[in-house]
This record gives sequence, structure tokens and C-alpha cells, in this order.
Amino acid sequence: MPLFPEEHPADLGHSAAGTLRPIVTLTDDRFAWANGVRAALGVGLPFALVTAVGGVAHGATAAIGGYSVLYAAREPYARRARVLAAVGLGLAASYTAGSLAAGHRWVTALVIAVVAATATFMCGALRVGRPGGYMFTLVCAMGTFATGGTSEIPQNVGLLLIGSAGGWLISMSGWLVRPAHPEHVAIADAFTAVAGFLDAIGGPRVDAARHQASQAVYGAWVMLLRADGRRSRLSGEARRLQVLVRRAHDIFHAGELLAEERSRPLPPEIGDAVRGLADAAGRPRLSPALPTLLADTETNGQRRLRAALRDAVRAAGEPAMPQGEALKGDRPGTLELLRAAAGRASRLPPAAVRTGLAVGAATGLAEILPIVHPSWVAIGAAAALQGGNAVLDLGSALQRAIGTFVGVAVVTVFLHDLAPGPWATVVMVTLLYGAAQTLMRRNLVAGVACITPVPLLLVGAGDPERHVGDLASTRLLDMLIGLGIGVCASFVLWRRASTERLPAALGRAIRAEGMMMRAVVAGEAQENATAWLKLRTAVRRELIDLWTVYESSLGELVGRRRSVERLWPAVVIVQRLGFRLMAAPLKPAADQLADYKVALDPEDLAVYGKPAEAPFTDEDAEKLDAYIQALAAAAEQRRAPIAPELPELWGHPVLRQHLKRLTYALVAGARRPGTGVASQVLTHLSAPPRRVREADAPRTGQSR
Repeated sequence: MPLFPEEHPADLGHSAAGTLRPIVTLTDDRFAWANGVRAALGVGLPFALVTAVGGVAHGATAAIGGYSVLYAAREPYARRARVLAAVGLGLAASYTAGSLAAGHRWVTALVIAVVAATATFMCGALRVGRPGGYMFTLVCAMGTFATGGTSEIPQNVGLLLIGSAGGWLISMSGWLVRPAHPEHVAIADAFTAVAGFLDAIGGPRVDAARHQASQAVYGAWVMLLRADGRRSRLSGEARRLQVLVRRAHDIFHAGELLAEERSRPLPPEIGDAVRGLADAAGRPRLSPALPTLLADTETNGQRRLRAALRDAVRAAGEPAMPQGEALKGDRPGTLELLRAAAGRASRLPPAAVRTGLAVGAATGLAEILPIVHPSWVAIGAAAALQGGNAVLDLGSALQRAIGTFVGVAVVTVFLHDLAPGPWATVVMVTLLYGAAQTLMRRNLVAGVACITPVPLLLVGAGDPERHVGDLASTRLLDMLIGLGIGVCASFVLWRRASTERLPAALGRAIRAEGMMMRAVVAGEAQENATAWLKLRTAVRRELIDLWTVYESSLGELVGRRRSVERLWPAVVIVQRLGFRLMAAPLKPAADQLADYKVALDPEDLAVYGKPAEAPFTDEDAEKLDAYIQALAAAAEQRRAPIAPELPELWGHPVLRQHLKRLTYALVAGARRPGTGVASQVLTHLSAPPRRVREADAPRTGQSR
């Protein structure tokens, strides 16, 4: 087994010291040209068409509905059509609520708070993705600008729905040219992430790269399940994509075996070949050649990698496949997703309530202060809470504040006395909105600077006496107040939401892996393929959720990051154990050796373990379950485990070593005892017996 990284990677998670770095740098992401063009057309075309018919004031309302084009940009078209339709209706409902509350001071604050909390929860529960509930809050706040009374609400809502329909058409137009493009992108991302994992083998970043690859492969699998329909199931292209995502899984699991077998990096040609598969996902003619370095293989991981690469190269080079087994997996319904999101283990309820309270407090404070547009304060508070934890929220708020300042400065210096006509307003809004969405991924400051003049133009649309710069200073002040309130809410309200859920997430992952380990060791995995697939999927979700909660916890407690980092060894070992179980052979070790026709020499025994001399008895199963439950309970209570005897797992020595290492890691990650007498007494009473106290034992990785 490879050596365990004793030190926590400095760049994992987000630190307070790194919040200023993105202000003057570009991220590694590419410029989102497609997103920019889609956003410009989705907002600009409804704006232009309605302006031509009913005037620029009505066109501005339609442009608000075009904000729906930002959603579901990476979803398959079948799901994208449903999501965009629901988003359009949600934006209309949010605008209606804001318009009905317009002019009523405290009712406005309450309505915007409820809309912000509800939208945040629903978007997170139904996995709508970014920009999440922010746009619903923004549209609700813009509805409070309505000054025509309740009589104009039906007309304005109708115009907004027209804009949403325009955004729907623009976003769905790609189906006419490349109907499977989202699936191609997801599979390409999966192969790229797997290539990064293979490149990281033998280095300190292997565990983070493993998580990213698993998340990307799982995302591609889910996307193909979402795109699975009666027509697509009969398509040769759909069958090819399903085979490719299976091959991505096979390469990933072969890499997991290689990560245990090797302590040095793989040749770079292997990662390049897998990246070539990413290029061939949508263009079969770019299918790469099989690396010659894998011509002679020796270990189990090398054999599996060669077979998986060979099958993947063959599948990637075919434009369509006449046969192929459909992907298996469950697609949870809406009620199931909502129940899971409302559970005690979910981070969504505190995040939604925090957003609602911050937005409501910002709106209420703005109503008391002499501010022209309290809704802009509410938008600023909602924008500050998009990061997910205190450190990310602080960094996002700083970048948005600087971007707003730059945008207001440009308006004040160059556009202050500009009173654009209707079509000049349409063109400027279209170009600025598209530029903002193009730049947003690479530099948030530049994106916010581009989008800052847009609300100033929309507010002044239809009023020839109003200049663009009339409300520039108000916009800056309102946003700064809102961002400040949002950051304060992030540091005060439920500031330990992820940290408090981390031990429970660790315990759930251990229990799920225990079920999987029993199936592997007892040979039950091969008997029921459907149940095995569900179990593997459940374990993968738990591992992804565990890593996400851990990363979020690193940014929650400023100054107490080390308390979370002490669980880093346990998190990594649980990750390694889970993916090792997924890559474990379903046949006993002796059958594996017979398949490959190799002798039982010492090197083979080091890889496969001793062939099973006796079946896995019920007594062994009870001992294994008791050991797993003891580890899970210790993780949930963050204390040293009182572990019973661990049975011999013949044929699976690596799994036994992982369990031993996990025991040591939980001892090291237990809460430190306090200095008081009561704390020392409790620590002494809860300490494990001396015979199982192995915190000081050497970490050789060998079975005991």
C-alpha cells in the first residue's frame, strides 16, 4: 500500500489568505464564449422584439424573463426543456410576489425573504444548479420597482413569460445542430478528470484527483440516465455513449488499483491517451492509439488498465454502435429529492434559512435608511451568500464589491450624462450581459464590472429624462450595504453547518462501505448484480458528499481550520477504502489467478492474498459488522473507537489494512480532551481498553 500523506495539502479547500488572489488573476477555466452568446441572445432577442412592438419599457420587463437562459446550460436537452420551463414559471411567480408587495415597506422585506429562502432550497433540492435561487431573488426584488399598481401586474407577468419563452428557445436551439452535445461534454469531462487522476498517481494530489475523477464519472453517468428516453435508447449514438461512460468507469477503477500498486508516477503517455478519448467523445475520428507502454503488463492494475483502454479506444472510434446494454440506475423522483434535502444530514435547510434571513434583514434595514432602491440591498445580500461557506462568501463579496466599484466608476466617468435611446439601450444591455457571462468564470471582478451598468440601463428604460449615471452612486452604496449584511450573516448564522455534519457524513460513509465490504468478502456481489449496482452507487454518493462537506468545513471556522484538518486522514482512508471496494474483483482470489494463468508465487500472493481456505462464516460476518459499527459510531461521536476483534479476510488483505489504518486515523482525529477535571474524567471513562489502544503503534500498513 502507498504511504499515507501525513500533511494536509495546503491548497485543498479555501483559506482566508487566498480570497484576494482571484481579484487580479484568471482562473484555469476557459472563457465561456458559448454561455456569453447564449445569454446575450436569450436576453437581447426578447428585449428587441418586445421593444419593437410595445416600447423599451415593456422590452425591459421581457429582458428580465430572459434571465432563465442561464439555467441548465450543461443538462441534456430533454431535461433542459423541463428545467427551463419550470424556471420561467418560477421567475414569473417571484416577479408577481414582488409586484404585489411593492409600496408596502415591511411586507416587501418579508416577501423577498420568503422568496429567497424558498428558491434557494428548491434549486438545491431539485439539483437545478447555478445560479440557483439568486435569480429568483433578483427578479422578485425587481418586481418591487413596479410603480403602475396591481392593474399592470398581469401585463408585466405576460411580458416576462414572453422573455422566458425566448430564453427557452435560444437555449434549446442547439438541439437542432448537436442534439447529443451536452452528453459529449460530460463524457469528455469524465475522461479528462480520469486522466488527471492517472497523472496524479504517485504524487501528493492523488486523493483530491481521485475525488474529482469519481465526481466527473458519476456526473456523466447521471447525465446519460437523464437523457435516456424511448427514442434515444434506440439510437446507435446513445448506445456508443453508454459504452464510453462504462469504459471511463473501468479506467478509473484500474487507476485505483494502480494507485495502490505504485509509489511512482505513471508514464505521461497514458494520461495523454485518456485525454485523447475525451477529444473523441464527440468526434470519433480523433480516437487515440493505444500506448505501447502497456504492451507488456505484469500487475493486476496494469492488466485491467490495458483492457479498459483497449475497449475504450475501440468504442470511441465508432460513430455508432448497433448493440449495447442500457445503463442501469435509479432516477429519484421530486418527492424523494425534497425529502432528502429536508433531512437532518442535509446542509440545505440552514443555507436556505440563512439566505432568507439575510435578505429580509437587508431589505428591512434599507427601508429604514434613506436609500432609493432597497431591493438592490437585498440583491447584494443574496449575492454575498453564493459561495457555500464563510471564506468563499467573503471572497465572493470582496470581488463583487470591487467589480461594482469599477463598473460604477466607468459609468460615472464615461456614461454619466448618457441618455440612450431605445435601440441603443437594447444593444448596450445585450452586449454587456453577454460579456459578463463570458468573463464571469475566469474573473468575477471583470464579470460584475460588465453587468453593473445593466440594471442602471433597465431602470432608466423608457424615461428620456433619466441619465445612466443618475443612480450610479446609489447602486454602489446599496450593493456595499447588501454585501456587508450577507457576509455578516455567513459568519454568524449557522457558521458551523458543515462542520457539525462532517462526523455524521463520515459515519454514514463507513456504514455504507461496511455493507459493500460484506458483499465483496462473502461473495454476494456476483449473485445479485442489480443490488450490487445500487450499493455501489449509494457508496459513491456518500463519498462525494463526504468530500464536499469536508471541503466546505475547511472554510467555515476561520482560525479553527486545524480542528477540521485532524479528520483529514480518516476522510482519505474512507475514500481509498470505498473506491478499492468498487475495484475489488467479484471472484475469489483463486479464480482470479486461474483466469490469468499465473502461479501462486510470492508476488501473486502480495497482490491477491491467500486463496480462501474456508468460506466466510456467519461468525466472521458478525465480527466484521461489529467492527464497522464501532468505527462508524466513533466517527459520528468523534472519539477514539473501541473496536472488537477484526476477522481474517482471506483473499482481501488490502481491505483489512485499510480498516486498521482507519482505526488509527479515528484515534488521531478524536476530539482533544479539555483541561478541566470533568473533561479528564469523561475522557478516561470513554477511553478504549489498553489492548485496543493502538494510537502509538507504528503505521506500517500491515495487517495485525
